[in-house]
Amino acid sequence: MKQVAFLFFPLFFFWGCQKDTESPDWLLGSWHNTTTSMDAQEHWKKMEATVFEAESFILVQKDTVFYEHVDLKKTSKGWDYIVSVRDQNKEKPVCFSSTYIGTDSLVFENSKHDFPNRIVYKKIKADSLVATIFGMQNGKATSEIFPFKKMKP
Repeated sequence: MKQVAFLFFPLFFFWGCQKDTESPDWLLGSWHNTTTSMDAQEHWKKMEATVFEAESFILVQKDTVFYEHVDLKKTSKGWDYIVSVRDQNKEKPVCFSSTYIGTDSLVFENSKHDFPNRIVYKKIKADSLVATIFGMQNGKATSEIFPFKKMKP
């Protein structure tokens, strides 16, 4: 029995360390989705090892129709996605806690917030990702999908 425990201990140690070191570095950089009617962009920067910041906005005919600031911070329980949206919620930040952090996806939830109450980022390839928001609007479950391509530096 001691031999079995000795063999499994390194595996548990490795798995635990691997899970702790997961970081959403793949978000870093500038992302965009340009259509004939709008230009959506997100710009992610790493401020410290455990702190990321982003600016996200939508332009329609060169007018900013949507703007938000995001702080992504590692906590003892995971990562917090803290977002402040211009002209919403008196621009007070709303916190979404991570429910899943993987090597190619991130899930954040706040069940007390109406829309969105869940935010999902999914890395498709090194140069593309999809952000999806979920929640209730007018009493109906709804979602919005934002596909992004990485902008060239």
